[in-house]
Amino acid sequence: METNRIVSFSYIRAIACITIIVLHTVFSAILIYGNQISMQANIISRIIVNNCMWAVPCFVMVTGALLLNPQKEIPIEKIFKKYIFRILMALILFTFIFQIFDVIMNKESLSISVLIVWMQKLFTATSWSHLWYLYLLIGLYLLLPFYRMIVKGSSEKEMTYLLIVYILFLSLLPLLNTTTWKTGFYIHESTIYPFYLFAGYYLLNRKNLKLYTIGLILSTICIGCLTYIRWMYAIEWLENLWTYSSILVIIQSICFYGMMISMKPVMNKVLLSIDTYSFGIYLIHMVGVRLILRYWNFNPYIHMPMVSFIGIIIGILAGSYGVIRILHCIPQVKKII
Repeated sequence: METNRIVSFSYIRAIACITIIVLHTVFSAILIYGNQISMQANIISRIIVNNCMWAVPCFVMVTGALLLNPQKEIPIEKIFKKYIFRILMALILFTFIFQIFDVIMNKESLSISVLIVWMQKLFTATSWSHLWYLYLLIGLYLLLPFYRMIVKGSSEKEMTYLLIVYILFLSLLPLLNTTTWKTGFYIHESTIYPFYLFAGYYLLNRKNLKLYTIGLILSTICIGCLTYIRWMYAIEWLENLWTYSSILVIIQSICFYGMMISMKPVMNKVLLSIDTYSFGIYLIHMVGVRLILRYWNFNPYIHMPMVSFIGIIIGILAGSYGVIRILHCIPQVKKII
């Protein structure tokens, strides 16, 4: 049973990793070539992007399932030495790599100012946008001892209450801010991400494949239909329905996660291998996205868009996988990625 659960976590991370590549590829294509495409192509692209938002929450949910287990001893020293140190080193290394990449591709001169700009971007989180996830992880890890205390000291009823409060105050009530019915009630919590951390642990033994499958299908359809309405009728406030705190994204994330842990996984070496290198793939895949779409000026919308996008995504995944697998041969780098 434990083996099945761990395999399920690997499949969740691997599929989420692939989904993030799809998300960033299609979204980047919209940003670069969006003014050259038809409304139909824009809507289809937006539907794909908005239905990929569950991927990061599922990463966080797996983290919660693994690290909030009260039976697992995780002292503060281990949190800093093993978890925070690794993420911090990855952040330092890749913000520097990306800064040098930008300088080279933009044909700028190397000087001391490059280091100054790099350090500024590192501190202010203004390097490549996908690195925001590393800052998120550091924040979650810093408070992990207290999250673990909550789990260890809470009954099932209290955990259910906590998740309901998170959904109510960080997902549903904020929607009122887009109307004239703004609420003055709030809780002293800044982001939705601890919810996903707790939810990952909470759902471990709540298996209901049929319910999760129906929920995933319905939430996906809802996001698709609302995306169509948003762009056909220019209703901007609907953008709030596919943020990470959106109730639809929450349902979609929970249902995909629950569906995966409810199934008895069949061993798939490809997904297991992708999971092994998923963190590194996440870090480096944006190099491929930028090279192909921005610097090589490849517009996937011009000829056979579906074939073009699938080819780009597979190429980026394969290239990122190959690079990270090679880098794993270097012991010092392997510890980071």
